[in-house]
Amino acid sequence: MTEATREPKVESESASASATQEPTEAGPATPTFRKRPWHKRLHWLAHWLLPNHVPPPYEWDASYQREQDAQDNASSRIPLELELRANCIWGAELYGPAEIEGLYAGLRKLGWCSGTRTRERDSALFWVTQHRAYGWRGWFNVGPVVRRDQRESYLGVRNVASLPDGVRALMVTIHQLTPSLTAVLIGFRLEDSLARLYEAELNRDRATYRERQPRARGVALIGPTHQKTASVEQVRTMLRHMVGQWFAGQLPGYFSGLTRPDRFPTMELLTLASGSILTEPSGSPRPSIHSWRQLLAHVSNRYVWTYTDQPALQLTMDRFGGEYQGLHIVAAMDLAAYPESALAAFGGHKAGTYAYVGNDLLGGALVRLATVEYLKEHARYLGLSRETLKRARSVRGHVKRTLGEIGRFFDRTLGSPPVMRELAKDSENVHAYRHVCESFVTPAWRGENPLELADEIRRRVHFLASRLDEEESAVRSHFEQLSAILSVQESIKAQRRMEWLTVTAVTVAIASLWVALPSKVKDLIWSSISTTELHTSKADETFKSPGMQGLRLH
Repeated sequence: MTEATREPKVESESASASATQEPTEAGPATPTFRKRPWHKRLHWLAHWLLPNHVPPPYEWDASYQREQDAQDNASSRIPLELELRANCIWGAELYGPAEIEGLYAGLRKLGWCSGTRTRERDSALFWVTQHRAYGWRGWFNVGPVVRRDQRESYLGVRNVASLPDGVRALMVTIHQLTPSLTAVLIGFRLEDSLARLYEAELNRDRATYRERQPRARGVALIGPTHQKTASVEQVRTMLRHMVGQWFAGQLPGYFSGLTRPDRFPTMELLTLASGSILTEPSGSPRPSIHSWRQLLAHVSNRYVWTYTDQPALQLTMDRFGGEYQGLHIVAAMDLAAYPESALAAFGGHKAGTYAYVGNDLLGGALVRLATVEYLKEHARYLGLSRETLKRARSVRGHVKRTLGEIGRFFDRTLGSPPVMRELAKDSENVHAYRHVCESFVTPAWRGENPLELADEIRRRVHFLASRLDEEESAVRSHFEQLSAILSVQESIKAQRRMEWLTVTAVTVAIASLWVALPSKVKDLIWSSISTTELHTSKADETFKSPGMQGLRLH
C-alpha cells in the first residue's frame, strides 16, 4: 500500500547511444553501442549534474510531456463533490509489567474519569489498578476529551488534555486484555484542515521533473503520479507520527519506548460521499495506475476486508503490518450506501458520527492487531539480543559488557513470560475474539469459505505467543547459565589476583621492616648470617674429608 504504483523512467547515457550490428567470427551480428563523441559525453555529464536545467543530449518533445502531465493530473484528480475526508485517526498503545508505571503516571496527571463523574472510584487510574491487581478483564470508556479552554463548548464533557494542532477532540477507551496487559485506544478527531489533506494533494497539479540517480549514473523522470503517491504517503506519515508523539508525551507505553515512529499501530477512517474508496466501482473498466484510488490505497481486492452487516464499511492493512513496516489500517466508508438507520443512534450523517461508528466497529480489531505487533517486536528483540550478546563476547574484556547486555535483557523483558502465556491461552477462545472484533471477511485464495478477520488475528496471536513463550524461556535459561559461568570465572580470577596481592603485600612489609631496622641490628643480622654460612662450609669440608668418606663406606 505504501509503494509507488510504478517505477519511474530512467534516462541513461548508454541507452541514448545509437546501436549498430557488427558481425563476428563466432557467430551472427550482435548489437553494440558506438562510442559517442566527446562533446556528446560532455553534454550528457552536464545534463546528469543539472538534469532540470540542462536539456538532454537527445530529442525531447517538451510539449508532449506537458500534454502527458495534463492527462495524468486529470486522471488522478478526485471530484470535489465526492468530498473525500479523513475524519479520524486512531492509535493503540500497550502496557505490560515493564511499562505500566508510565500509564499510571499519565492517568494520575490527566485525572480522567468516566463521563461526567468525578469520584476517585470512577477514575481511569482506579479502574486500571483494580483490574490488574485482581486479574480482571474488561473495557473502560473515558469518553470525549477536549482542550481545557474549549470545555465549556461541549455539554457534559469534563475530561481535558493538551491536543495536537488540527485535532478537534479525543475518544478514549481503555481495554484490559489480560491480567498483565493493558491497552489504551484513542481516536483523534481531525479538524477540516487536516481532514482535507488527502483531497488537496490528489487535486494539486504537478509537472514532471528529473532527479539524478548517482548509482545508476542516470536521470529519473518523476511524473505527477509518483509525486502524488509520495505526497499522500507524507500526509499519512505525518498523521501517524502526530499520534505516536502525543502518546510518547502523555501516556508512554511499549511502542513509544521503541523510538521508532513507524512501528506505532494506527488506523485512519476515510469517508466518501458516494462510492467505494478501496475497490473500484462494479462494472468499471480495469483500474488505471493513475486512478486516485490507486494512489490513495494501492491494494488488491484480496486484501480488502468487508463488514458483513454493512458492506459500505471496508478496511485494509499491510498484511498485519508486513515484516518491515508497522501496522496501519485504512478504513473506508461509503456514506451514500451506509443506511441512515445504522447512523441514527450516533447522531445521523455528520463527521462526529462517522468517527464514533468507526470507534465502535473498528476499535476492537485495532487493539487485537496491536497485540500481534507487540509479539512481533518481542520476537525481533529476542533475535537482536542473541546477536548483541555474541558480539559482546567477541571483544576484549567482554565479561562486563556481556553481563551488562544480560541485565538489560532482563530489564526489558520484565514480566513478558506471563503476558505471552496469557495471550496464548486467551487465543484458544474463538468466541472471545469474535465478540471483540466485528465480522469482517475477505475472499479466500482458493475459492474456499471467506476468511474471518477475528479468526485470522486469533490464529496469528496463538502462533506468535506460543512460539515466543518457548523461545524466551530457552533464552532466559541460556542467559542465566552464562551469567553464572561468567560469575564463577570472575571469582576465580579475583582469587588469583588476591593471592598475588597477598604475596606482594608480604614482600613490601618485609622490605619496609628491613628499612626501618637500626643499622646496628642490620649489622648483627648480617654477622649472624655470615657466621652461619662459615659453620656450614666447615661442616661440609669435614664431611667430605677422606676419613669421613671411609667411615661412610664402612
